[in-house]
Amino acid sequence: MLRFSRLASSAARHQRAALYSSRQFHSRFIAASTSGSGGGNGGDNAGDSAGRFYRIGAAAAAVAALAAAALSSPNADSRFPTAQVATATTSATGSTHVTYEQQLKQKRSQRRIVTPIDRFDNGGEIKRTDGLTAADAGDSRSLQKSALTRSAPAALPLAAGGAATGKSTAQRTVAEQQATLPAPAAPADSPGSVVTMSDRTGLPSRVPYLIIGSGFAGMAAARAIRASDPLSKVLMIGDEPYPPYLRPPLSKELWRRKDDRVKAMLSPLGDMRRNSWLFVEPDSFFIEPRRLHLADTGGVSLWKGRRVIALDIADKRVTLDSGDRIEYGKCLLATGGRPRTLPVFDAAAAQSPEVASRTAYFRNIDDFQSLRNKANQAKSVIVIGGGFLGCELAVSLTEVAKKTGLEVHQVFKESGTLAHVLPPHLSEHTSKFIAQSGVAQYPGERVTSVDWDSAAGQVKVGLSSGRSLSADLCLVAVGIEANTQLAESAGLEIDPGDGGFLVNAELEARADLYAAGDACSYYDVLLGRRRVEHVNHAEESGAVAGRNMASDPADPDRKRSTYQHQSSFWCNLANTLAWDAVGLVDSRLETQSFFAMPPLASDDGAAGSDTAEDYQYPGVVFYLKAGRVVGILLWNLPDEIFQDKKAFAPSRLNLARKVLAERQLADPAALQALAREFDVYQTVDDDYQDLKKYMETKERQQQQQAEASATANSSGPAATGVASAPVPA
Repeated sequence: MLRFSRLASSAARHQRAALYSSRQFHSRFIAASTSGSGGGNGGDNAGDSAGRFYRIGAAAAAVAALAAAALSSPNADSRFPTAQVATATTSATGSTHVTYEQQLKQKRSQRRIVTPIDRFDNGGEIKRTDGLTAADAGDSRSLQKSALTRSAPAALPLAAGGAATGKSTAQRTVAEQQATLPAPAAPADSPGSVVTMSDRTGLPSRVPYLIIGSGFAGMAAARAIRASDPLSKVLMIGDEPYPPYLRPPLSKELWRRKDDRVKAMLSPLGDMRRNSWLFVEPDSFFIEPRRLHLADTGGVSLWKGRRVIALDIADKRVTLDSGDRIEYGKCLLATGGRPRTLPVFDAAAAQSPEVASRTAYFRNIDDFQSLRNKANQAKSVIVIGGGFLGCELAVSLTEVAKKTGLEVHQVFKESGTLAHVLPPHLSEHTSKFIAQSGVAQYPGERVTSVDWDSAAGQVKVGLSSGRSLSADLCLVAVGIEANTQLAESAGLEIDPGDGGFLVNAELEARADLYAAGDACSYYDVLLGRRRVEHVNHAEESGAVAGRNMASDPADPDRKRSTYQHQSSFWCNLANTLAWDAVGLVDSRLETQSFFAMPPLASDDGAAGSDTAEDYQYPGVVFYLKAGRVVGILLWNLPDEIFQDKKAFAPSRLNLARKVLAERQLADPAALQALAREFDVYQTVDDDYQDLKKYMETKERQQQQQAEASATANSSGPAATGVASAPVPA
């Protein structure tokens, strides 16, 4: 393992220290390949196929070079398209220079502008955020065409006489604005807008777009369908009583919030920007299923608390647990996953109601509320599992321990926590961090027996070492498995290795039937067939599936596309230890790590020993397979190259995607040079903040000079008209 602070000799250590000094060495070379090869979801690539080197002479130029490297990826995140790279000018010497004002002006011009029209109600009572009344807002249904495009609506032309009255577009009512727009096409002209209702139930019996599952993948698909087909009508069916929401905060952020804040965040009512960042959209966003056919400009309907139990591909029809049947034009399987169970707990729960009532699984909002209530009343809890969810919940439960004295135990079969993804040295560091948080850990242990101890009133868990633990509550967090129960009735193929519906590169399982999110097994052109269980994959795969569902061969703007996005995922423990990753991150692969550590205290040339405490510093880990980089992990490094709330920053994750797309060779020297591009010492951010402070100071000085000049001019003789007046005789 190569590391910046563990070089073989004293001379090498001094050389490294000089190279990475953020204050004494500001000029360095960073390879920023802008190859135009490859395609994907990130847009067109800029530059020539040979690549180029940008000489960094100041922080602004460094930011420009890293932006070109990160944002030109063929798999770049849609939040940072290639069009956002700052415009640069080239001097006679060939150096590239970008002024701070040029970057800031361009980034501000590209920032999404949220308007009242952009936040629409989709058929219900409109929620205004600009102070206008409902009468000023006009008919909320007329705003639905702007739908879920995630971009600012086009500027509306001024009405006749607008210039004479001096009123701006923002000052006119929405109804007046809509009067200037051309009338939309009749719903009947759009196949995606035709909905048939059942005479018996008054509910939809046929819809053009059906989404099975109301998670993140399903919501992303609905957004994409509405963006491609503005008059479309989409029906989502979900088994939960909530609108789509983010699951990761349930195991992390919510445990650190106060009760009143948690209550507000779990409310799907009202304006979500005020009350919650958990739900994707409030309840009022969705059209009631009984009124979907009445939405003149289309919309998204959510049928909650229902489960699809059968799928007939030949007749393009689904059957619900209520007995209702719905025909569809295009269908998406976004069924997600469910917690994996352990047979030993299933057997014990079947024999003992007490064990069943004290065994918890974790997946949704109801599970969070139930676990939170039980943990507040319990004296001890055993967490089974050392993966993402097990570690996050073990650390989160220590927040309860700070208030009630709850004892938290964690049992896992691996030698360390997160051992299936992290190399041994980082797994060891993570285990020590969790232990220091107050969790008693039992590594290398398997659960062999589960019984009810009636005398103690606790669940007794036997371990493979012969040890036994007793606790008031047991939480099983050993991963999830894809919800593929519909495959049997539909005759769909399931990935024999990882599970999930087998789909092609366009995420299609059959004609007009697609799958996305946790439940799909897709072929990655770089890394092979995969099934991924993370939010970024759910959102991106859902968007591709939705666009393909709404594709139109006759419309060049609605062509089908393949899924090539390299999704990212993250882990955050106690808001202290955090990392992001892209690609194939598997501890069974060879890894090489580089960390930003201070030089060794001694100069005797010894390489030094590794300790878990060393890895509190930022670093980057490369995962290698067949001589190439297949995965990258950013340890304690923010995604943004520099921090600025008023401007977009280049993304380290997009740079990682670019590296994977280029099939980087796993040469040690090349990897060390590549690690520098990720700026593990965060010198670019330091220089950027210095530059920002300098510009702010400069602006204040200019403002003070202007104010002083204005004051001097206003206090002169000509300004007063008194001192120069003649004195009467």
